[in-house]
Amino acid sequence: MSQWSQVQQLEIKFLEQVDQFYDDNFPMEIRHLLAQWIESQDWEAAANNEAMAMILLQNLIIQVDDQLDRVSQEKNLLLIHNLKRVRKLLQGKYHGNPMHIAVIISNCLREERRILAAASMPVQGPLEKSLQNSVVSERQRNVEHKVSAIKNSAQMTDQDVKYLEDLQEEFDFRYKTIQSLEQNDKNSALIKQEMLALQAMLNTLDYKRKEVLSKIGRVIHEIDMLMSNMLTEELLDWKRRQQIACIGGPLHGGLDQLQNCFTLLAESLFQVRRQLEKLDELLTRLTYDGDPIPVQRPQLLEKVNFLLYNLFRNSFVVERQPCMPTHPQRPMVLKTLIQFTVKLRLLIKLPELNYQIRVKATIDKNVSTVSNRRFVLCGTHVKAMNMDESANGSLSVEFRHLQPKEMKTSAGSKGNE
Repeated sequence: MSQWSQVQQLEIKFLEQVDQFYDDNFPMEIRHLLAQWIESQDWEAAANNEAMAMILLQNLIIQVDDQLDRVSQEKNLLLIHNLKRVRKLLQGKYHGNPMHIAVIISNCLREERRILAAASMPVQGPLEKSLQNSVVSERQRNVEHKVSAIKNSAQMTDQDVKYLEDLQEEFDFRYKTIQSLEQNDKNSALIKQEMLALQAMLNTLDYKRKEVLSKIGRVIHEIDMLMSNMLTEELLDWKRRQQIACIGGPLHGGLDQLQNCFTLLAESLFQVRRQLEKLDELLTRLTYDGDPIPVQRPQLLEKVNFLLYNLFRNSFVVERQPCMPTHPQRPMVLKTLIQFTVKLRLLIKLPELNYQIRVKATIDKNVSTVSNRRFVLCGTHVKAMNMDESANGSLSVEFRHLQPKEMKTSAGSKGNE
């Protein structure tokens, strides 16, 4: 059974989610009519290969033409109208940027697979628990959908930046060609016509620069809103469930889903930062009066760096609270001279961070100030985070056999808690 056939058998609440990511950029009629052919192509690879994307786009148009011939024979007026509109869209909007449509289709297929996986998960437990889990799952799905949409927007902006770079290179070549001509040649009617064409191209460059900056600004705004609201709520909810688990509640989970969201947002922010760096590179080659890049780029870059800082800070969590090394499922109260182990995790899983982040375990200085007592940790309290020690490959670090010890002072009470 094709993936699209499975999608059509979903419950209405899941079908509504599918409906959200099909629009005029990739109409659902084409997904339906060409389901098997679309699923048999490697759109993900084409999203990073312009030559492959162009071939797939041409083949997609051929497939649409075949469908158009079929419905014309059946005299299906509505489908004829819609397919002609789609054909015009494919030829006009994506002909100069075929990787754009590859990114869109790849993301749509990925979202379908995610929804199918979510729909296949069994619901367990009493009715109240099921209803509560349903609310949490719905919120998680909303977060995941928004994160995926942000990732999609960042990828499409990549294609816009590439188009802008190609357009600027063409302008630069044609402008330098004219500049190299003799003065007499510059007065010819043909050259004057070329100058008018260059002015039109410069106007297009200006429009495209403003458009790219606007799209980058929207992506940054969406990330900011998601981090400030839904993602923060998800993280706080996980921490509350962890606290309940520490006093005998059910074992908590959900970190893998949070890690996926944090990682995709980090990738999107790094992608946006590379786009801003590319715009700065284009600026050094060409600028003009009213150029929007030197005005808007510094503010956007500052915002991206600020969001990256907050994202990394919030992604650092205590995955397993302090416990005895022999009883990892039993959280404990820290006591002097009693060994404990604790596990920390970074919810941003990027291979380039492996063994690059060092973590130091220390005693909270505020506690010492309030109680007038000083403590130190004995044992190995500086380690590098890595992906080798976790079963799921997450970026984490585990401190084993740490031991709090009270430092002797001339005055002050002693205790063991």
